[in-house]
Amino acid sequence: MTLRSRPSTYEHFLLSFPCERVVQVTLNRPEKLNSITKETSSKIAEIWDLFDQDESLWVGIITGSGRAFCTGADLGEWNEMVRSGVVNDMSPPGLAGLPRRSGKKPIIAAVNGICMGGGFEMVANCDLVIASSTATFALPETKRGIVAVAGCPSIDAYYRPATTLYDWGLITRLIDPGTNIAQAAAKLAGQICQNSPDATIVGRQGVRLSWEAGSAEDAVTTLAKDWYPRLCAGENFAEGIRAFVEKRSPNWVNSKL
Repeated sequence: MTLRSRPSTYEHFLLSFPCERVVQVTLNRPEKLNSITKETSSKIAEIWDLFDQDESLWVGIITGSGRAFCTGADLGEWNEMVRSGVVNDMSPPGLAGLPRRSGKKPIIAAVNGICMGGGFEMVANCDLVIASSTATFALPETKRGIVAVAGCPSIDAYYRPATTLYDWGLITRLIDPGTNIAQAAAKLAGQICQNSPDATIVGRQGVRLSWEAGSAEDAVTTLAKDWYPRLCAGENFAEGIRAFVEKRSPNWVNSKL
């Protein structure tokens, strides 16, 4: 089943395609500030897996409805789990398939409002973050006896405005109040889609390797050995160079990586 053949409406989120080559997940539980149940988390993780496999889709977006982006896991559900003697599993990829996702293709977080706890951890592992200038971020886990173990335990963000996180470099772009942030994210996604999908995938992999490898040399070696030859073997590598020489826009094809 492809993503486009999936339902557009789920219990706590919506699936849409705001423009060509772009898929969007909109958290849609405003009465609970878009907190996420385990079932919802599992279903969204499936969406990202299919997104990575679908050659026709190049960029993903996640955003929220109402006044919150996401306030993390549903602690009411957690309470019932604890009462039953069940400890929440922190194995990858985590809440909504994001905090510990490696993945293949870029995902943009479009933070429309309150972003707390696991919601912040989701955002911290997205590739680009745009946020309303009035959005707020917090990691209040310790107030509930929890730790932000799934993505950002070392970030000092106990109730910070979006403007502060932008100054820290954690937000890519601030969006003025009143501007439709989902539309702004779709516009940014469209700009990314003007680039070679192969180069986007390999470039993203290089950035992630620079975070995760033991040294810069290890990261470069892995990229040069495992990814660059695959980039060069693809149609888009030759097309980009040829388009430059012929002074025209490139005609990209879907990535086979």
